[in-house]
Amino acid sequence: MRLFFALQLSQEAKSRLRPVIEAARRASGDGTSFTRPEQLHFTLAFLGEQPESALQSLAQAGEAVCALPAFELAIAGAGAFPDRRRPHVLWLGVSEGGEHLCALAEKLCAALRERGFALEERPFRPHLTIARIKRGGADKMLRSAPEGELARMRAEEICLVQSVLGSGGATHSVLRGFALEPK
Repeated sequence: MRLFFALQLSQEAKSRLRPVIEAARRASGDGTSFTRPEQLHFTLAFLGEQPESALQSLAQAGEAVCALPAFELAIAGAGAFPDRRRPHVLWLGVSEGGEHLCALAEKLCAALRERGFALEERPFRPHLTIARIKRGGADKMLRSAPEGELARMRAEEICLVQSVLGSGGATHSVLRGFALEPK
């Protein structure tokens, strides 16, 4: 099973981001694949292929974050990884709630490592991937992103998600949710 932990976007946030993604799509050239709005999420920990027998340990790691408080999250700004000169990933950033999102990812990753899961060593950087770029066109896409806050939501739950790769792209299914502590 190909798995990851994510903070899913609310339906309202997805609706608000749909025109931003469409504007970037219009500005892009060939060789850019965009995240479908219904699959927008903040990846907290990518686990890759895992056996079904790992689900109990993964659930225990997910429960480790349930004591953290829910928080407000605002999405704003655009950028590219590894940078604007050599873009491979186009992303939207976080203007509010980033420190809470980082704390959430850090606690989750610590709980996963305690249970023997191997994770990336790069520090977590809050971002919402909206496109993968095979060649050029990032400048126009980045300029297409409006200034200021693009969407806002209350982060109340993280999810363990299964990703099934297919010819039409990945299909995501939530296996389990883990509610954060309401304020």
